[in-house]
Amino acid sequence: MAETLPRPRKQLALALGVVELLLAAPMLVPLGLGAFMVGVMAFASGRAAALLFPLLVVAGPLLGLGATLLIARVQRLSRDVAFPLVGFGLLAGTAIEYFSLSWS
Repeated sequence: MAETLPRPRKQLALALGVVELLLAAPMLVPLGLGAFMVGVMAFASGRAAALLFPLLVVAGPLLGLGATLLIARVQRLSRDVAFPLVGFGLLAGTAIEYFSLSWS
C-alpha cells in the first residue's frame, strides 16, 4: 500500500474531493430526476425499449466513477489520493453526460 500524504496535502486533497462532489451534485440531480421520469413514463406506456434511455443517462457518471475506481485500485493509491481521483471521475462522467444531453 502506498504511503499516506503529509497532513497539509491530505487536507488539500480532501477539500478537492469535496469540491468535485459539490460541483457534480447540481448536474446529477436533473440527470437522475429526468432519467427517473422517462423511465416511469416508459414503464407506464408498456414499452420496454424506452427503458434504455434512463440506463444510458445513468451510464455516463457510473462509467467515470468505475474507471477511476479501477485506476485507484490497480495503482494501489492511498485513500488520500483516491478520493479526489474518484470525485474527478464522477464529475467528468457527469459533465460529459450533462453537456452532451443539453446540446442534443
